[in-house]
Amino acid sequence: MSTTSFWLILAAILISCEIFTTTFYLLAIALGFLIAAAAASLNFSIEVQIGLSGLFALLAVLGVRQWKIKHPRIETLVDADDIGQRIEIETWLDDQHARVKYRGSYWDAVTAPNTQKAEHLHWVISARHGATLEITPLLSN
Repeated sequence: MSTTSFWLILAAILISCEIFTTTFYLLAIALGFLIAAAAASLNFSIEVQIGLSGLFALLAVLGVRQWKIKHPRIETLVDADDIGQRIEIETWLDDQHARVKYRGSYWDAVTAPNTQKAEHLHWVISARHGATLEITPLLSN
């Protein structure tokens, strides 16, 4: 087996595994392997192939990481459907935390910043942080 084939097989394995992880990190490393395959086909030494593979994989992983920081997960967009929805307070745990009923189940809720527990009849969701709803009083019915 040639060195080029070896690098191509490694890249194919990582690309196949990426289907299950969907993180793009394995694709970044596979890019390094593809660069090494190109270097092997140009008859570069094994040391240069490994060095180029590591360098390009590292740069690609850092690129993926930066992209993920700048582009948060799509699930934050789905949360927009919850914003403004009325919720029902089941019980107050303290002045800022409550247990609420929303979509047929119970959720933890926290009042929005600068909002205190009050005897408001209606509350709405102002944000969602994972499984915790941020709520504010509905000022007009």
